[in-house]
Amino acid sequence: MNRLMLVAVACLLIAGCANQPSSAPLPADLAIVNPDASVPADIRGSSGMWAGKWRGLAGGQQQDTMLVVERIAGNEASVVYSQGAHVRFRSLHLRATAKVENGVLTFSVPLKDGPAVYSYNLQGDGSLDAKMEYRGFKAVSTLKRTTNAL
Repeated sequence: MNRLMLVAVACLLIAGCANQPSSAPLPADLAIVNPDASVPADIRGSSGMWAGKWRGLAGGQQQDTMLVVERIAGNEASVVYSQGAHVRFRSLHLRATAKVENGVLTFSVPLKDGPAVYSYNLQGDGSLDAKMEYRGFKAVSTLKRTTNAL
């Protein structure tokens, strides 16, 4: 009986952790526009709201992240990047214009010691593969589509 109770408590804890809201903030004025049919499918599929966690941070820690692809036109996309609270990095959100090339959305964020470069690539399983590089440091994430701000 004690073992059954322990398993039940563990399942509840795991389920509760899986549904914890993201600490990645988003602006109140998000406006996602469905891409025109002329936009290639591998890019059109990246439109919308995505959530995940950066991996590869110091000490094996993770950080909430979100990407909102608001509009895609030609070889550019309007995006909102967001990262959650972390012991080494501040929580923030910002708008950027991403370049679209070979199915990959890429944008840079100018920082004090050089740019942080972000790239996002839609995968066959419907996830969004994310990479961030800054001064030799690299982090990765697998973002999943979400329908609301977590």
